[in-house]
Amino acid sequence: MRIIIVGGGKLAHYLIETLIKNDNGYDITLIEQIEEVSAEIASQFETVRVLHGDGTDLKVLAEADCLKADYYIAVTGKDEDNLVGCHIAKTVFDVRNTVAHVNNPANMELFQLLKVDLVYSRALILADIIEQDIAWDGMRVVYNLPDQEINILEIELSPSSQAVGKTLAEYDFPGRTKIVFMVHKDGQAEVPQGSSIMQAGDQLFLVAGGEDYDAIYAEMVAVEDI
Repeated sequence: MRIIIVGGGKLAHYLIETLIKNDNGYDITLIEQIEEVSAEIASQFETVRVLHGDGTDLKVLAEADCLKADYYIAVTGKDEDNLVGCHIAKTVFDVRNTVAHVNNPANMELFQLLKVDLVYSRALILADIIEQDIAWDGMRVVYNLPDQEINILEIELSPSSQAVGKTLAEYDFPGRTKIVFMVHKDGQAEVPQGSSIMQAGDQLFLVAGGEDYDAIYAEMVAVEDI
């Protein structure tokens, strides 16, 4: 898998370190404009090809073997560079996936309008985690499905929930909610079927729409003891 990373900051450093640790034979090229940073990355990661240059420059991208690469990942400190780089990578070099970090959350919509494949903001992710923790203690969104109205939730089933002791087929879940994975209190994992029985303390992973979050929380997580 060929990966082009643009920007040599801490985020790129940790990303490279993680990819190399997984040892999946990734072909990684890093592009960085500051010569000292390029040299430092090159000295730390012998298997990473490092180019000193502009990640939006056509000649530099050609030298990086960007054509039909699997990933172009833009993590510079400038949103405009990340946006332009992803656009060039997709339209000129036919990169399969473009990924951009957005420093200013207000720019998220622009990146999405220009069809960057994956856009994320650390500020928004952190704010979302805090908001979920405040709103739903014991329930959290573990994955936002891109361009979908449903997400994957993780909950811990309350001992007082009426779902305890029932099979998935017997229990009437709120709205469109479906359980996709279960981890029982004893640590045993289960791919759910209609005959699977829910028990107190089970860790349940559900596909659910945002309109059903409150009902899921009230019926399965924060159930008052009678």
